Amino acid sequence: MKLTVAGIHFSYNSHPVLSEVGFSLDCGQVMCVLGVNGAGKSTLLKCLNRILEPQRGSVRLGADDLLSMSQNDIAQRVGYVPQRHPETRLSVFESVLLGRKPHIRWTVTKDDYALVEAVIRQIGLEHLAMRPVDDLSGGEVQKVIIARALAQAPKILLLDEPTSNLDLRNQIDVMALIRRIVQTRALSAVVAIHDLNIAVRFGDKFLFLKDHRIHSVADREELTAETIGQVYGVEVTLREVGGQTVVVPL
Repeated sequence: MKLTVAGIHFSYNSHPVLSEVGFSLDCGQVMCVLGVNGAGKSTLLKCLNRILEPQRGSVRLGADDLLSMSQNDIAQRVGYVPQRHPETRLSVFESVLLGRKPHIRWTVTKDDYALVEAVIRQIGLEHLAMRPVDDLSGGEVQKVIIARALAQAPKILLLDEPTSNLDLRNQIDVMALIRRIVQTRALSAVVAIHDLNIAVRFGDKFLFLKDHRIHSVADREELTAETIGQVYGVEVTLREVGGQTVVVPL
């Protein structure tokens, strides 16, 4: 299901944060949102699922106008993984089950339990299902939060800095998981991320924000060192190492 964003404008107290932001994303793609601190990456994600209300613009998922929907209806279509997660003594299973909340009318059903069990298996969390979430490592917690978003049965995932505060192995594991989910479940994902090399390794499209606007949108084959240098103010080169493109500052 195609995501189409057009003319998004958002200001905090008349201070512009996003201006005329628009892009499209096809099913099965991972888009990485990039830019310096304060560029508006997190704000953009929150505008896409109406956590923040844009002053102008539209967000469509297929034929659905997300900005005209209730938060519950949006949550049935969009899974959101925030930067920060409150500590909880809920078990992994209970935490993932919370993702079914937008779909539950009266009580949890057998189908809800079965879906949660399937998600936990797909993410590889079976051995942790009864463990309290706040006893887990950072990488494990991030996978639980992604699993909870998947339990919503969304068409698109929005992930805000999913690799922050993780070690290198867990950064790669989490991003590989996101990519696998997008491909196996025929979803799309918008990922706000700082690490250029992790983004280049796992992204299909790259949206660069600068000065409150889109500087450029590039497919993998269109990505250039010049674009990265213009956005970050640092001269870089792109090299091939072990079959992977890497960004090297000069």
